[in-house]
Amino acid sequence: MRAAALISWLVTASLGAFMLRTWLARGGLRQERGKAGGLPPQLIFGHAAAALAGLLAWAAFLASGARPLAWAAVGLLMVAVGLGLCTVTLWTPYPARKPGERRQPEAQDAPKPAEHPEFEVTDEMIARFLADPVPLPRHRPIRPDPAVLVPIAHGFAAIATFTLAVMSAIA
Repeated sequence: MRAAALISWLVTASLGAFMLRTWLARGGLRQERGKAGGLPPQLIFGHAAAALAGLLAWAAFLASGARPLAWAAVGLLMVAVGLGLCTVTLWTPYPARKPGERRQPEAQDAPKPAEHPEFEVTDEMIARFLADPVPLPRHRPIRPDPAVLVPIAHGFAAIATFTLAVMSAIA
């Protein structure tokens, strides 16, 4: 189980390193610093540093068998998980809208027929619409973005790592 925790930790760290490298290469650090309320770089680098320090403590535990090192690794892993959850929480937009996207009016925002008595649907209007309907816009089919799978896999691998590390430290 100790080796499984190490392998899981390495997979998690590899996915995290890939995300960090991609974020840095695409100017993420500069973008976050440039906007008001941006994600603090200390949060991201603290998350990575805690996870790496925990991995090193786990490797030292595997080499020496000293149980305090296992618990130190679990403690560092708990810090890394907490910072990772903070990162996800701050990065997740709410409400989820694309930049520039306008809010859709809700049902209570729609005008009521009694508010506009001058507007009336007639038989002529219906006949004109049926003769020359408005063409519907063509929408491309929605294709899943495989890049979304990387952070999801990172999160599930972190859960597996934490579970295996705690179980190994107890046993």
